[in-house]
Amino acid sequence: MLMKTKSTLQAPAEATLEGEIAALGAWLTARGSTCGAKMRTRTKASRDRLYWRYGYFVGLKRALAMLDAGAQAA
Repeated sequence: MLMKTKSTLQAPAEATLEGEIAALGAWLTARGSTCGAKMRTRTKASRDRLYWRYGYFVGLKRALAMLDAGAQAA
């Protein structure tokens, strides 16, 4: 019974993570040209926003991988 509840919750969680990853990936890609040399001329707030969103993006991808690994192990 517990496994059924887990799989019932897993599909919406995966869909939510995938949606967030896609949206954040698009945001990062759109601003990718501002990295590197151009980034030095950006405000601290812009650099911080890019840094934190990239970290969030990586964290979401890791969470999705962990969720997938748990599903495969079950």
